Amino acid sequence: MLRFLVALAGFVSSFLVPLTSFAQQADAPVYKDGDWWRIKLEVARPTGVSVAGPQLGGFPEYRVQINSGKATVIGIRGEETKELDAPPIISLVLGKTGWRGELLRFPMRVGLNWTDRFQFQPRGSQARWEEGRYEVQAWEKIETPKGELDAFKIVMIMNVPTGPKGKGTAARTSTYYYAPEIKAIVSFREEGTEAALTSTLVEFNVSR
Repeated sequence: MLRFLVALAGFVSSFLVPLTSFAQQADAPVYKDGDWWRIKLEVARPTGVSVAGPQLGGFPEYRVQINSGKATVIGIRGEETKELDAPPIISLVLGKTGWRGELLRFPMRVGLNWTDRFQFQPRGSQARWEEGRYEVQAWEKIETPKGELDAFKIVMIMNVPTGPKGKGTAARTSTYYYAPEIKAIVSFREEGTEAALTSTLVEFNVSR
């Protein structure tokens, strides 16, 4: 009887592991008109280093929304709102290729890794092509101002030029969380030698 129970447990486990893995896979999201996400953006730089306001829009909060099948961006500062042409913000929220390369790849699963090249402009230098290395490291619960969400933890590492004339290099790491349930990156933090950037989802409304 004991041998039978042990064998049965092993048989059941052989099905549970694949099912768990399958539950941690996500296909590309389907956006619908009316979907929107609002984020708070913080950029911290050392004294004497200016913030790249034009690149990120220059607002402390943003709302990305889907209208007529396209993503648009609204900058928010208190009661002030302004529609912006800000592809980096769309990339930061929806992972669209551009600002930091291909931030999201589907079907997404733990263990997936890839590389992508994108243009990056170091301070005081011309834009140049850099390579990002991406890895989906875990499936975790993450706390947001809108409650707890299940999300993929993704880490991207790139080497950025440093020093006089950009002859040196240093690693810059971005850690971010993509929640399939709301079709967006809910938390993003980038740390490097000259800046720390943090994006946090504060509100959203999406169709299932």
